[in-house]
Amino acid sequence: MEAEFIALAATGKEVEWLRDLMMDIPFTANNVSTVSIHCDSQAILARAYSGVYNEKSRHISIRHEYVRQLIQYGIISISFVRSSGNLADPFTKPLTRDLVRITSRGM
Repeated sequence: MEAEFIALAATGKEVEWLRDLMMDIPFTANNVSTVSIHCDSQAILARAYSGVYNEKSRHISIRHEYVRQLIQYGIISISFVRSSGNLADPFTKPLTRDLVRITSRGM
């Protein structure tokens, strides 16, 4: 779970960097919309939206506070997506036979 939260904080840094880049380009509008990040872990969602962290996770408290600030300022929003609808799962988990057929159909 901590690795997923560290990945969420790193994604938040990338989103903030891209948002700052978009704000520096004079041809874009100054109001850049909130970036929606999809996560398949409800525990990460609960930790990101809560202001409490326990003693075990104190070493990631800086990342926790950073993600909470990004949510509070409207830079990112985190939403739950089921594992079956997660686009990154085929890259990180073993594929079922049906999923191999579906993904290789267009080749």
